[in-house]
Amino acid sequence: MLNDWGLVMTLPVDHIHNLDSYVTNEGEAFESVAGSDVVKMDLWVPSESVTVHCIDVPTAPKRKWPELIPWMLEDRLLQPVEDMHFVVADQAVDGQLQVLVASQADIQEWQRVAQNSGVLPRAMYPDFLALPWEEGRIAVGWRDGLCVVRLGVAEGFAASPDIAWAMICGFLDQQQQAQPRISVSIPQPEIIPQRISELADINDSPIDWQFSQLPAQFNLLSGDFKSQASSGGFLQWLPTALLAILSLVLSTVYIQLASASINEQISSLETQLSQGYSSLFQGRRPEPDQVRAETENQLQQLFIQRRGLSSAPVAALMALDKLMVGCGCQLSSLQTTDNGLVMQIANGAALKERVPNIPGYQIAITQQADKGEGDIELRLTANGRGAGR
Repeated sequence: MLNDWGLVMTLPVDHIHNLDSYVTNEGEAFESVAGSDVVKMDLWVPSESVTVHCIDVPTAPKRKWPELIPWMLEDRLLQPVEDMHFVVADQAVDGQLQVLVASQADIQEWQRVAQNSGVLPRAMYPDFLALPWEEGRIAVGWRDGLCVVRLGVAEGFAASPDIAWAMICGFLDQQQQAQPRISVSIPQPEIIPQRISELADINDSPIDWQFSQLPAQFNLLSGDFKSQASSGGFLQWLPTALLAILSLVLSTVYIQLASASINEQISSLETQLSQGYSSLFQGRRPEPDQVRAETENQLQQLFIQRRGLSSAPVAALMALDKLMVGCGCQLSSLQTTDNGLVMQIANGAALKERVPNIPGYQIAITQQADKGEGDIELRLTANGRGAGR
């Protein structure tokens, strides 16, 4: 379960002293691995190189705290404030600010070690925070011959065993209420003082660096160091981002060129379609999207005309076309019957001399009553087969 300060890290996490296992090149452990794949990690760093101070909350605006806090702690530090890195963690219960202080040279060295091991540190935390915290209990762990001690939510240190026991006893002496319990996990329980062992639950479990809760407020990679860590990740992804942008631009240009080419082809086909319609049919040239409908309408009209030309009266007239040419006669009247035609013709004497033979039809030429010799009546009657055609 998370406490009010902590969060479970989703990135890989380990102690900086264990980075030998992340070296990706052959050769010496810390040989440069420039150009190799980088592992992004959160790192624990030695607590003996980090101090936690509590100070009164400055009365100045919060934006000026980074300038004021180093000089408020000047008397407590053994090194010049210009060489130190300050992280304002949070406000304690008693109204004081908790400030982490580490040497800039140490942080730069940790970053160098991480880089040479093929690791890009996203955050760095004092390793005493890797110990479990429980109200009313002091946690003591073991790391490379040093005792790592957690006294509170954000209080802890790392020191040699004799100094660590003395500091724990001094902390116990300051407790006015019930004495806290102590959890001690070290490989040599015989070095534990009797006073502490009477209050302690002792085991030899090592510190689990991978599964620990980290308070984000205690990240040492802040300010200038944070920007350096972030820029490393940004520069790592910059070529990939540029390639993605270039691919997107090229894809957009290709789509635009292909779209323009398709539009030109469509326009050319529409022009050919309209020109083809005009070459077949007379009248107004329709729009490209109306060519099909207009063509179907024109074809329907042509089929209707064909059926009309195939009807008996029209077929009979067409059959007489050659008969009437050059005869010098005049058509006086024309009547249709159910199966033929009756024509009154003046000056038709010449037709009597060339009685035509029209397949499918019977022709009868008679003299008109009460008319002159050249006035005749021509009756064209379809026989049984011709009427069916």
